[in-house]
Amino acid sequence: MKSKKGAMSAGVVILLIALAVFAYSGNWFGLKDILTPEDGVPTVTTKCPSSGLTEVTINAQEALASSATNAEIDYFIYDNSKLIKEGSTTSGAVSFDVECGVGKTYKLLVLNETVADGFYPQTVTVDASGPTDTHNFKMFQYGEIGIGSIVSSADPTGGANVSGGAGKTCGFTLTFSNNESASGFNKPLIMCQVNSTAIADVTMSGVTEVNAKRPLRISAQTAHQYYTFEYPELVKSTGAAIKISGKIQFSTGATFSDNVKNNMSCIIVDQTSYKTAEYKTLSLSEGFVEAAENKETLAEIGAVDSNRVTMQYGTTAYC
Repeated sequence: MKSKKGAMSAGVVILLIALAVFAYSGNWFGLKDILTPEDGVPTVTTKCPSSGLTEVTINAQEALASSATNAEIDYFIYDNSKLIKEGSTTSGAVSFDVECGVGKTYKLLVLNETVADGFYPQTVTVDASGPTDTHNFKMFQYGEIGIGSIVSSADPTGGANVSGGAGKTCGFTLTFSNNESASGFNKPLIMCQVNSTAIADVTMSGVTEVNAKRPLRISAQTAHQYYTFEYPELVKSTGAAIKISGKIQFSTGATFSDNVKNNMSCIIVDQTSYKTAEYKTLSLSEGFVEAAENKETLAEIGAVDSNRVTMQYGTTAYC
């Protein structure tokens, strides 16, 4: 016969647990008063050291370098929406203290705003509920984007012009890549300038039209306008060249001849964060703004702009 000892033991345990729950909820023998503080909030044990401070350590290195290479960065730490500490390190490593507390967190931003040579920003949450918190960053240095070509998508020889005509829509392919080793190029803005009376529309696939993000430091020529498109990713130097397909639609009343004035010219710029003039008194999201230029001064930020490449349209090419 199978022994029932195990089953009986389990039953006793369940009964004891049930009795304990009823005893606590019913405050038998004052048990609830003994185990619960007067304010009704259970006691939480802190992991903070006696100093009441958390030591935060930053280690920053270049993400794509062939060997360990330290990244020179600036750091900014926020308590809710208030900037409480900032500094920099040329060695890629730095430590500092913040107030420790149960469940206490901060926001930490690291970046380098030096035009052409800086690093794109990264933001993390600092856990200040214990004695230490370490963050290791792989920083992407500003790269150098290059437009390889803009060609007719219908021309089997890859010719850099299209056969324009009133009401016609022609396809093209724009190719670009990051040509700076061990670097990135963040959220490229592809800006194409066309004659505003000759061209009715320009569209591209795989990107988003964002004309409001066009940097004002790059202005269109008289009787021309820019169409601006955003590629939504960081373009790494280790990646392959990127091809974007597009279409250019000619106005119904457009007329053309084969000359340099009848063309679409394109340039690519990156986007990064810059600190505003009043950043010390603003929150993180207000004090640091992502854009293709400093909107307060219209100065260039981030990586250098790409080369400018032109696609001609006349009457003797493919469409």
